Amino acid sequence: MKLKVFLSCLLLAAMGTGVYAQATNQNTEPEHFLRVTSRASLIHLGSLDSFDITEGGVKAGSLLYDSLTSKNPHPARLAMDIYQRIVPSENFGGEYTALQWLCEYIVADKSEKAKLVADPLTAAWYDYLSKNDFDPLKEYLKKKYHLLEWKNRRTPKSEPTFRFMEDFLLFNNPHRERWEKTSKIMGVLGLKQGDVVADIGCGPGYYSFKFADIVGPTGYVYAEDINKKHLDYLDNLVKQLHIENIQTVFPKVGEEIRLPRKADLAFLCSLYHNIYALDADEDRDKFVASIKNNLKPDGTLVVVDNGLVQDSLLPYHGPHIAKELIINQLWYYGFHLVNFYQFIPQRYILVFKLMPGPEPAPVTFSKPLPDDCVPFASKASLIRFLKTANGPGFTPDGRKAARLLFNGLGKNDPATLRAALKAYNEIIPKERFGDEYLALKWFCEFLLSSPEQQQKERTAWLVGSYFEQLAANDYERLKNYLHYKYYLDSVLDEDDLKRAPAGTKLLEHQELDLPENCPVTQDQLNEWGEFIAFTSPYRENWEKTSKVLDFLKIKPGERVADLGCGPGYYTFKFADLVGPNGLVYAVDTVPNMTNYVATVAQKRGVHNITTILARDNDTRLPTNSVDLVYICSMYHAVYMISMEYVKDGFFNTLKPALRKGARVVIADNTILKDAQNPYYGPRIAPELIITQMKQYGFKLVNRAQFIPQRFVLVFELSP
Repeated sequence: MKLKVFLSCLLLAAMGTGVYAQATNQNTEPEHFLRVTSRASLIHLGSLDSFDITEGGVKAGSLLYDSLTSKNPHPARLAMDIYQRIVPSENFGGEYTALQWLCEYIVADKSEKAKLVADPLTAAWYDYLSKNDFDPLKEYLKKKYHLLEWKNRRTPKSEPTFRFMEDFLLFNNPHRERWEKTSKIMGVLGLKQGDVVADIGCGPGYYSFKFADIVGPTGYVYAEDINKKHLDYLDNLVKQLHIENIQTVFPKVGEEIRLPRKADLAFLCSLYHNIYALDADEDRDKFVASIKNNLKPDGTLVVVDNGLVQDSLLPYHGPHIAKELIINQLWYYGFHLVNFYQFIPQRYILVFKLMPGPEPAPVTFSKPLPDDCVPFASKASLIRFLKTANGPGFTPDGRKAARLLFNGLGKNDPATLRAALKAYNEIIPKERFGDEYLALKWFCEFLLSSPEQQQKERTAWLVGSYFEQLAANDYERLKNYLHYKYYLDSVLDEDDLKRAPAGTKLLEHQELDLPENCPVTQDQLNEWGEFIAFTSPYRENWEKTSKVLDFLKIKPGERVADLGCGPGYYTFKFADLVGPNGLVYAVDTVPNMTNYVATVAQKRGVHNITTILARDNDTRLPTNSVDLVYICSMYHAVYMISMEYVKDGFFNTLKPALRKGARVVIADNTILKDAQNPYYGPRIAPELIITQMKQYGFKLVNRAQFIPQRFVLVFELSP
């Protein structure tokens, strides 16, 4: 360990000398493909599990919490020793250095404390974290490191308040210069007095204040963010410090931003990975168009983001994105790379200028690329996660349909249900084909049918189990899902205003948060959403499930693993195909899913299903146990959300489970323009999967596509 820390220190020292700094003038067209030479994913959005929470991090966080509650500096001193050891060997650039600073402050004497908060921005950061006897910081530590009442609960990473605290700690961290070399980044931007800067995704203003200082009283900084909590903090600090050349900008959903002055510099730091992987096509188009419209003709676009460092000495646990994805996407939007800098291994700076003329057309390749290459043929992102990862995930029309169904359920009113059915019929072809809308349409039709027809449908036992799960206690679960998933109590449109008290203001989607007295959590809503969509009686209608099953040619007596089985839609179909002499492993990381499958199997007398509660890094499949592994609508998450060593663990436990000649089948959603492919869910280019599977030792042996939205890839272990 001592050697490892010593080598890490040497690397940090080298970084301080600018060893990693590069500058190139690039105004030529980029290569529109990337040769994949490692197992690493080209993009990572940050782990949804807790694998980034290490033993050392938990111990240090617990000691800091003890110091705050006991008002005793000794535990903070012990935590400092731990951070000294684990930064950067565990989580370089994460929250550790921010928490380390807080420990340093706690143990400092009065004069040292004054020096530590001499900078007004640092003082404001500390004041925010320490208010009400450190309540914000203590709550963060409990949730992040599972302390006290959070011991057996998941980190609420989708909760807006927690997301704000995590960003606040990281972005305004007084030790940020130490790891990021912020001053070197500022030095290559070429800013001068009088310039106008658009700080897009400004967070709580770390760079905004630095820009304001450089451009001076004749310049201006527009600090833009979709998180109102960041802007509120920034606004208060601007007023408190009497700064007159910063203005916050809160973009409204669907509206283009028009700044009062054109910008010399548009600056995006630690943001583009989200734009790339979370924005729908039309949202990203509007975002980039807004940058173009607010830049001066000779203005500069600078993107700062993280690249993966495949070096155990400098692990970066946060999001990363291969710079080639950004360079190519922005090329098709009309920006060409003119400079590239890198002052630390994790962080790069891309400098773009707008090209004259129309946007470049998509390219076509004269011959197929090798099977280890990923093409960048257009501005489309190669992967996209669910929009619900960073927002409520609904459209105005979807919300109106949900309200009609909710009211129809509450009143048992056929007219309202017919209106809901009409609404879903209108929006399904253009908004969310293949998602929960079809399931909610099924409920409308079911409730409008005769009692005899309802009874007939429920005799199909999987449909009956689905109905019972959502309709028990007068549709309690379905009502709660509609109520809180679609924020039916919030004031989001003109119709809501008519029902609200006078003087009520419209909320933006970015401001939505589940109420404190909400009977369900965001995790529960996500699970119910998966259940509603994945087990829908109408899934065959859009997915052509029967064609997929025919293509797989599963034989009686075979053993199948349904990885990411969810509530068992495919599990029970596989159980029918393998028969009494076969076996199906229903594998999932969510206990409610495996419990549901086990309960339904027992209730319906299905005896050839074994449930396995897995972890993201361990399938827990027995050795030499399966002839076919089926991974449906899951690999995009493995690719984009699992940390590299977690993904390695997944494959290390999968391979020994494969029998001779076993097939691994991956079904997922492909990349099409949203206008052609109104599929709301996640999607991934098959080339990302094929090239990564090759690095893990698998070869593609077959593929099929029965609908435009979905592909099926069949792999076997390479000899």
